Amino acid sequence: MSGCQNAVEYVYQYIDDELTVTRRARIRWHLRRCGNCIDAFTFETQLKARVSQAGRVAPSQEFLDTLRRLIEEEKARPEA
Repeated sequence: MSGCQNAVEYVYQYIDDELTVTRRARIRWHLRRCGNCIDAFTFETQLKARVSQAGRVAPSQEFLDTLRRLIEEEKARPEA
């Protein structure tokens, strides 16, 4: 398996700190030398952070009102 394939295979486990010390060192070594993989790693790290942060933001009242309205409209529709 090539270094890039190996890095891609383990990138999520690397981000989540779920790899052995040896495997982490190998992935880290590859990321330091491969621009394509470090770009992908950076993207995935930022994506994970944004998704994590998004889960902490409460939905707006407008969104909740719209959702309630849509649910009520769906309930009122005659079944096909």
